[in-house]
Amino acid sequence: MELKQHTKTINEMMTWVKYLRISNIFLLAIISLLILYLVFQNKIVVVQIPGGGGSLIESTYGKQTLDSGSQKAIILATVNAISQINSINYSYEKIFIQSFLAPEVFTNISNQIDFQVKRMTEQHELGSFYFEFKEYMFDPILNKHFVKGDIHTVNVVKNTSQSWVYEITMRVENYRPLITVLETYSGNEFHDSLWLENQKKLSL
Repeated sequence: MELKQHTKTINEMMTWVKYLRISNIFLLAIISLLILYLVFQNKIVVVQIPGGGGSLIESTYGKQTLDSGSQKAIILATVNAISQINSINYSYEKIFIQSFLAPEVFTNISNQIDFQVKRMTEQHELGSFYFEFKEYMFDPILNKHFVKGDIHTVNVVKNTSQSWVYEITMRVENYRPLITVLETYSGNEFHDSLWLENQKKLSL
């Protein structure tokens, strides 16, 4: 009787050990799959982006990519921050644009902002600049973004405006959108692929 009971107990324990082994194998497989997913994951979701007007806009960031809506929003927000400078807000605007500009581009823009604010202070023109957005366009052939608008200079002496175009190249590095080229020129014409083609024809 005792031998039967003992054998039954050993069999039950062996069955329990077998179940534990199977459970551990399944658990190990699930953990392995999760680790692989994390290693090869290349998308994250950001629910708020600059230029969203305070509303929640779902934007998809890939490791090397970014949806076109988010690119436009980041570019417009950066252009506005660069263009709308005064002696009070310039340090905050510089902190903002640093998040989206490549280091060499930020150094150049930062120096220009410092010079602009210094000149305004020395000339006692403690006014401000504001940007009136006109048009945005992306040229897939050049892989460049174009923003057009008027920069208004407002102070006690004058209130003037001038049309400017911003020519921008952006890339994404490890989920981080970076503006790697930012050029400006006065006027209303985008120097896009069509414009360059026309210039080439005119020079022939």
